[in-house]
Amino acid sequence: MNLTNIDKLNMLIEQGMFEPVELDEKNIIDENGRGDFRIIYLMNDTVESFLVFKNAKYTGEYNDKFEGFTDIELEKREEGYVLIIKQEQSYFLIFFDDVELENYYYNYGKIGHFWIKGYEHLRVLEYQVAIVWDKMCYIGKESCTDNELKIASLKQFPPLNYCSYPCVPDIYQVPLEDKWHLSKDANNFMMEIAKKAGDTELEEKLLQYGENPTIKNAKKMAKLFRRKEHKKVIQLLMKYIEEAAAVYPDRSFGKSLDERNKKLLDKAVNRKNELEKAGMEAVVYKEEQFVYDCDSVEFNVYVMLWKDGLVNSSVRIEKIE
Repeated sequence: MNLTNIDKLNMLIEQGMFEPVELDEKNIIDENGRGDFRIIYLMNDTVESFLVFKNAKYTGEYNDKFEGFTDIELEKREEGYVLIIKQEQSYFLIFFDDVELENYYYNYGKIGHFWIKGYEHLRVLEYQVAIVWDKMCYIGKESCTDNELKIASLKQFPPLNYCSYPCVPDIYQVPLEDKWHLSKDANNFMMEIAKKAGDTELEEKLLQYGENPTIKNAKKMAKLFRRKEHKKVIQLLMKYIEEAAAVYPDRSFGKSLDERNKKLLDKAVNRKNELEKAGMEAVVYKEEQFVYDCDSVEFNVYVMLWKDGLVNSSVRIEKIE
């Protein structure tokens, strides 16, 4: 999607979404009662994005606890715009000159959520791909590096997307128009990873799948990614995502919270080192709240321990307390 900022605002209006935020001193109103007014546009582990109403002035009252129907309407006027929010008989009006997009990008390479059990290592990949895809779609391709565009392409790779290994229950999924559609770019990217891993068997299977991308073949491919002989491909993909995300800064929540979080992370790293000394493979993942919406999730840290069976690889998740 190539949306203007007004298009983005209209999209939120159509979805009935209006979430004002305060970003510290950036929302200071001047002596004329005007200033910048922000609402949430997109919040995920890759980006915290806001639509900023420039030179805004508002009147009326807005109840963020209101549970009834909120009617929102945008009007274009000669001198700018007015956003009209109606909650029953209460009106909240925002007059502004223009809309700008304000984005804060973060490192998501070690973010993992474990809401669904079974093959959690594959579900983590599905989650990370999905949030990069959302960033690309809602913010624009210019918000992604070339490496991230490759990662985003895997949203259209059914053997690893939510068709096969959903990270969240179906009720929370935003479905694709054709969820079983295979992107040629995605398949080529996976062939690139397989080749780098020296996995000629999987590379050949991917070539065949690209030539005949049926649902049946997608399901067969999905099962192959569980196999322990193809584990290196999955591990290289994880590493690729980690390195692509590392160009962005880590979130900071202030000195005291950062110190507390670091203690948990250090404890997880020590556990990881302990496991590796015993000849096992482990990865550290974390969950973290958003900087400007700290009610999202608690900060949690996990160690994901690889387990090889007779045929398949699986993982065990340890939460660090």
